Amino acid sequence: MFAFNYYKIIFQIFLLNKILIKKYLRLKMNSLIKFLNEAHTAAEIYKLNIDEKINICIGNVSCDMDSAIGAIILAYNMTYKDRYFDDYGNYDNFWIPVINCARKEIDARIDISFHLKTHGIDTNKLVYIDDLDINYYSENNLLKLAIIDHNKLDLSQEKWSESVIFILDHHVDMKDHPKAEKILQFCGSACSMGINLIFQNNLDEEILTKEICQFFVAAILIDTENFKPSLKGTKWGDPDELAMFRINRVMMRSYYHDLILKKTDRKLNLDLGLELMLKKDYKNYQWKNCIAGISVVFNPMHEIMSYFGVDDLIVKIKKRMTDNDLDIYSIITQTYLKTGEVCREIMIYDEDSQRLKTITDSFEKQCIYPFQRKKFTGFAKNFSFYLFKDESVSRKKIEPILKDIFDKL
Repeated sequence: MFAFNYYKIIFQIFLLNKILIKKYLRLKMNSLIKFLNEAHTAAEIYKLNIDEKINICIGNVSCDMDSAIGAIILAYNMTYKDRYFDDYGNYDNFWIPVINCARKEIDARIDISFHLKTHGIDTNKLVYIDDLDINYYSENNLLKLAIIDHNKLDLSQEKWSESVIFILDHHVDMKDHPKAEKILQFCGSACSMGINLIFQNNLDEEILTKEICQFFVAAILIDTENFKPSLKGTKWGDPDELAMFRINRVMMRSYYHDLILKKTDRKLNLDLGLELMLKKDYKNYQWKNCIAGISVVFNPMHEIMSYFGVDDLIVKIKKRMTDNDLDIYSIITQTYLKTGEVCREIMIYDEDSQRLKTITDSFEKQCIYPFQRKKFTGFAKNFSFYLFKDESVSRKKIEPILKDIFDKL
């Protein structure tokens, strides 16, 4: 009895985990699920053969992974590009992804069916080629058709030819549909082209998440054989590599943000104490007649002075100079703002005030990065302080400028 209850509990936990995973996936795939649900709703209306224009995206009739997922990518991109969700309900701006096989045949596409279900997509709520009377809309000049993964309609669908307005494909150009806008290029997967189109339209931040990218990448992995090196140039090419690079950036975006937030957390850095803050990202440099030290910190100078006090800052700077036998010492700050911008400052300390004046005069003439001279109240004699307006400024860019100055002293 105990064993039965134990396994019953384990089974219930397993089921609960499956439910939670599905809910998590749906949350992370929210914008795509929202789009697919809207496509299902639109299709239910268009089944009535209404006297309204319809926009459809389809792949080729083989309906492999590249065509099926490609139709979704293309319609997803075009719908958001046309700002449908800013004018909700206006189907003039909505593109329906149609899976180019009969509804009852989707389970025969074993990999596609598995992939859809793995990502929490209900295959019953997708739109299939036999769900709509596309002939009706074509014959009444109500159809706008965007096709992916082919550039000439199959014989069974060529009656829709006049409706084709956009083609995204990686096959040999069949020179058909002359009125359509075409993007044709060699690559392994049409989905790579669809992904790149999302980035070209600057929609990636709005409509791509790690989970959506994992869903979209399936066809690229299959058609490039997971980027098998020996097949580059014959089975896959630069557009696939670019798409995968872009996808990886999105997929790693959240973890990158976590790492940056930890590294640059101002409170956590202040909690280290001033001595450790100045020590943890520090390098020594030997130039002509000079040994210099440069620390990088992640709090603005004003915050450091306010938190630790100016006197303690000077004591710690002098200690660092003594311990490392330095002639000059600099602190570069990198502060990450909530807007995503990065604020950079540099403080240069030299006990030889005359030499510091010579250094700062030369620095201001030689520095190629836009800057603003800041006042270091009460300590201008031994400190020079600058705010940079170029967020790419770093220690590796400042060090050569200072080295050149000292080489000429």
